[in-house]
Formats: sequence, C-alpha cells, structure tokens
Amino acid sequence: MIRKIIFHFFFLVAIVTQAQQRLAFSFGETPQTLMLNPGSETNYKSHYGIPIVSNFQLTIGNSGFQMGDLFSNDSRSFNEKFEKVLDQISPSDYINLNTKIDVLNFGYRYNNKTYISIGFYEELDFIAYFPKDAIEGLYYGNDPFFNRPFSVSQAIMKADLIGVLHAGISKKVDEKLTIGGRFKIYSSSLNIETNNNSGSITTTTNNINISRLTLQNLDAGVSTSGVDNFTLLGGNLGVGFDVGLTYHFSPQIEFTGSILDLGFIKHSKNTRNFTAKGNYVLDGINFEYNPDDPIDYWRQLRRDIDASVLTEETNNAYTSWRPMKLNAALKYSFGERRNKFCYAKTRKQYYYNSIGFQMHTIMRPLKPQFSFTSFYEKSLSQNIHTKFTHTINDYSSAIFGAGASLQLGKLNIFGALDNVFGVRDLSTVNNISLNFGFNITID
Repeated sequence: MIRKIIFHFFFLVAIVTQAQQRLAFSFGETPQTLMLNPGSETNYKSHYGIPIVSNFQLTIGNSGFQMGDLFSNDSRSFNEKFEKVLDQISPSDYINLNTKIDVLNFGYRYNNKTYISIGFYEELDFIAYFPKDAIEGLYYGNDPFFNRPFSVSQAIMKADLIGVLHAGISKKVDEKLTIGGRFKIYSSSLNIETNNNSGSITTTTNNINISRLTLQNLDAGVSTSGVDNFTLLGGNLGVGFDVGLTYHFSPQIEFTGSILDLGFIKHSKNTRNFTAKGNYVLDGINFEYNPDDPIDYWRQLRRDIDASVLTEETNNAYTSWRPMKLNAALKYSFGERRNKFCYAKTRKQYYYNSIGFQMHTIMRPLKPQFSFTSFYEKSLSQNIHTKFTHTINDYSSAIFGAGASLQLGKLNIFGALDNVFGVRDLSTVNNISLNFGFNITID
C-alpha cells in the first residue's frame, strides 16, 4: 500500500504545469506556504529544507497560441500555420518564463506564538509581449500595409536573474488572527528591460509615387545591468517586503491574504542604457552609378539617420521595481474533524474537507495578470493531504489542477499538477511548469 502511495505521488509530482501560486497558497500542510503568505499558521517546532530541492519551480507560459498551432501534423504548410497564429495573437499576448530554486530554507519556533523562517533562493523571471506590428512587417514586408502606422510601443520585455536573502516572522495574535512579514535583500546578476517605448513607423507614397517611410516621434530605450555579478551579495542590491495574514471568522471559515515582493533593485554596476529619439523621413535611395566616383550610399544613409534620430549610450544607475504579487483566499472547512499534535504538546483541530476560492494577481509591465481559482481540499489521512482546483486566467478558462502533501515521518514531500487534462498532449497547452519540494518538519 505504501509503495503504491509513493509511486502515485511521484507520478503526480513529475507532471509539468504551473501550480505554485494557485495550489500551494493557503495549503498549510507544507512549510513553503510561508513563502506565499508570511502570515500562515505553522503547527510545528521547526523545519529544514533539503538544499536545492526544498522548493523547485519552473513555469513556461504563452498566452497567444499553443505549440500544436504551429507544429501539428496535418496537410497545412508551416507558413499557413504561422500566418493563422500571427492573425490571432494580439500585442497584449506574452511569453513568460519563471524558475525558482530554494538554496536554503529553514525555520524555528521562537515561542508558542512566534515562528521565524530564514532562507536564500535564486529566481529567473522573463516576460516579453508579442510585437505584432513588427512581426507582420518583417514577415509580409511593408507593401500590404501602406498608410498603417506600426507602433514601436509594442516592444515590451523584462528579464531578471536575482538571488534573494530573506527572513520572516509569523505571529499568532490570538485564536482568530495570525499576521506575518518577510524582509528581503535582492541581489541582481542580470536585468534587461525596455523603457516605455513610443513612436510609429508608417509607409506612404509621396508626390512622385515613391514609397515614403516615416519614423515619427520615436522615443525608445532599453536598460541592462549585471551579467558578471555574484548573486549572493552583488553590486546591484535592493530591498523588499512580504506581508500576510490568516483570519478565522469561525472555526470553519478562514481568510488568508498576502502581498509579496513589494520592493525594488537599484542597478548601479555594469549598467548600460540605450536610447533613441527623433523623427526621420526616407523617400528611398536614388542610386547613381559612377565608376570614377563611387558613392557609399549606406554610409550616407546612416549619417542622415544619425543626424535626425539621436542615440545615446550611458552607464547611469537606474531603479527596477519587482513584480508585486497579490494573493487572497476564502475557505470553508467541514466534515469529520481530526486532531494533530502541535508545538508545546497541544492539539489543533482540522477538518477533513474544505472548499473555497482564491485570487492571484501579479503586476506586469503592460497590465496585471489575474487568475481566479475555486478549490476543494481533502485529507485522505493524518499524513496525506490533497487539493483540487479549477482556474480561469490568461491562458485558459478551464484549467483543472491537483496538489498533494505527504508526510513520511519527519519528511514532508509536496507537489502540484495544474492543467491535468492538457498534460496528456503538451502541444495543446499554453503553459507548463514543475513544482515540488522536500522538507524536514519537527513537531
């Protein structure tokens, strides 16, 4: 029986989906809940994350199309598939990559009401929006798009590779309320981000029937830093905070909420800033052949552009804001009650069943990304706890997920699976990720 349980649990963990925020939040059977809500209740004396694997998360998302839209095995050519995808995406669609590894994570109980946790994790976060105008212009050329302005503002992206040293505290105020906070020191090894680009490129005809290319009100820039810094305490540092709470309206009705990564990073070392501003009109190039006095037309064109569009490269310091995250959940517990030994040799009552809903929002360069999840939690025994979800977000309105926490002695193993039906054929899903962890907990 135990072998079957372990086999099915690791099968659950091995599937790839985005799950951490929606499945682990308010799922109090795992120490990693403190990373999503520093105001979570804790019912053990201490926990020790197994280095590197105490919490591993990988997420890849694409809100515009599915891989099968481009690579399905059918009679259509790749060009046909690409053109259909290009027609259906919008400039608000994006590609997102996030991975997080807990290098160190441990916590201990200071007293009956206070729990302290400390750790260090590495995180890579990348998001880029589809510049549909630019893709269409490069693919089709400008001939089909006369008199249509192509927007430069669609070029939006941000990439961060950081190390985070953190310390948090969770305090039980009374039987109903638990509050918490976490202080973070960010150390950036890599940052690349665009700076509110604007302007347009338009193809028209002039009075002598020659194509005219007009670059109007261009104001574009990109800032970069890092690459060769040591992430633990590198030169580009910042600070941030997490806050959260758990409140029991009654023994069966519970609210949890948190604000994560309210902070910034000051980039001052290994920085490079590129800007371009101006207007330019090109009426084509009138080539004249003179073997005795050849003209370098391309150099002349570049001089003309440089005279009209001012470019600048600096090493100025700049500030980058972290993508703030908001979480909230309301849960109703019911059914058979169970008892569990907690710290100070006391018992805490749990219910074997819970239902509820939760919301997750992350602030992004173009607009916030929002998801709404309804869930059902079921304890199969004192040591096996599960969570099942249905989520609506940018990727889909029908994402079904599952998570589990397994206690084997002092070893806690957790994993999560989102989009359970899409996993059967990865070409039909918009997002994939992996989230699992191994921790030692001492009651």
